[in-house]
Amino acid sequence: MARHEPSLMSDDGQLSVAEPMTPALVEATERAEILRAQLKSSERLNEYYNEVVAELRASLEKFDEGDQAS
Repeated sequence: MARHEPSLMSDDGQLSVAEPMTPALVEATERAEILRAQLKSSERLNEYYNEVVAELRASLEKFDEGDQAS
């Protein structure tokens, strides 16, 4: 197994031109892209769920206030 050479990585974590693209490296790059897309999707879902929970809590508070006024 090849060791990781930090000198071949640029500051942003991308591979430099000096390193050849092997099939394993291509596969790893594709998987990393898929994981980034899944992470972004998960973050959007988490934001959506947080908004829904906040709306439900506000709705329940209004309901509870109406019950107490009666």
